[in-house]
This record gives sequence, C-alpha cells and structure tokens, in this order.
Amino acid sequence: MGRLRLPIGRVMGISLWLHVSWFPVLVLASWAASAVFADAYPGLPAGERLAMGTVTGLAFFACLMTHELSHAVVARRLGLRVRGITLFLFGGVAEIGGELPTPEQEVEVALAGPATSLALGSMLGLASTLATSLGWTGAEGVLLALAAVNLGVAVFNLAPGLPLDGGRLLRAGIWRATGSFSRGTRAAAAVGRSLGVLLGAGGAFLVVRGEAIGLWYAGVGAFLWFLAGRAGRAVAPALALDGEGEAAEPRP
Repeated sequence: MGRLRLPIGRVMGISLWLHVSWFPVLVLASWAASAVFADAYPGLPAGERLAMGTVTGLAFFACLMTHELSHAVVARRLGLRVRGITLFLFGGVAEIGGELPTPEQEVEVALAGPATSLALGSMLGLASTLATSLGWTGAEGVLLALAAVNLGVAVFNLAPGLPLDGGRLLRAGIWRATGSFSRGTRAAAAVGRSLGVLLGAGGAFLVVRGEAIGLWYAGVGAFLWFLAGRAGRAVAPALALDGEGEAAEPRP
C-alpha cells in the first residue's frame, strides 16, 4: 500500500495519506450524489447539482477521516502507537501498532468510530433542518446527504464481524467470556467472512437485475471476506477496514 499513496498532511501528529484508489471512488461518489440531487431537486441547474455532488463526495471522505481519527486518538490515549491513516477504495484504515491488553480497551477503541459517525450524522441532520428553514436548497441537500451517509456508516460498522467495529465488539465479548483473544478473533472473523459472502451475493443479484450499485456491494463484500480471513489466520497485529474501514488488529 505504501507505494500507492500520497501524503496530505498531519493532524494531531498523525500522518494522513490518500491511496490512489481513492480518486476514482471520489468521482463515482460525486456522480452518484449528483444523480440523487437530480431526482430530489429537478429544478436545479445541472452545474449546481454537479457542484453539490462534488462537495458531498469530498465532505464524505472528510467524515471518514474523522471516524478513523477517533479510533486513533483513543488508541493513542491507551498507549498505542498510531503510524497514520489512509483513505482508500472502500473507506479508511487507521494503522495502529501495539497491543490492547484487555477486552474493555478493545471496546473503547471499537466504539469510538461509530460514536463519532453518529454524532456527525446528528449534527449534520440538524444543520440541514436549519438550511431548509432558511431556504438554502443546495446546502440542505448536501447536509442531508451527509447526515444519511454518516448514520449509515455508524450502523454498517456495528455489524458483528471483523474487520468492522461490531466485529471487534464481538471479539471483545468472546475474549472476556473465554479468556482467549484468539478464540474471539476466529469467531468474529468467521462472522465477517459470512457477511462478506452475503454482501457479495446481494451485489451479484442486483447486477443481474441491471442495478449498477450491485458492483459496489459486491466489491465491499469481497474486501470484507478477504480481510476477515486474514484476521482469522493471523490473530496478530494487522490492518483492517473501517466502513466503510477500520483500525489495526491487536494481540493481547
């Protein structure tokens, strides 16, 4: 991954990177948002809808970066080293090195991301209501779309399978109940692979029906399946997806 990413700065001492796969996804996300705005606001000029879509795409990835930063900040507070954060094809990765010694600390790191996305979604939803009352149509559309995707990221990441945040919560629960980090990892990884298969199958079904969005679901499902399998095999520090991307896999 290192050779295919570009540095974009540092926040709180944490290096931020863009993987080259991020750029085509930004174009796709902006185009998709513009299409949604075309249906929701048919009276708006095409140029304004395109601008709204571009702003939405850029802001969405900024929200994903914030999601990952929350993981990194909590991990660093617990004494772990954070090497950096990379935005890539299917979301974001927080590169966290070191070990989490207890299930309770695993829960702290895992919950930070969904809690941040939920807070962002709520605040953006309130801001869209204000924009509506002021008659700011463009701002209303962008803020409402961002509120929806942030809430979606929070919910999706709570699915109980690695490498998602919900998988880390499941692992922490099994770890605490059995005293075995490895057993918790294998169980959560197995669920993660099952989720990947379901997403992939659902995406394929949509593609057969002629719905292009199915390609995205199939891609995410394949990536989840791959990373869940790697987590189950390694049972050691490794990168993981957070939702759309997630933090590193620790070892007790």
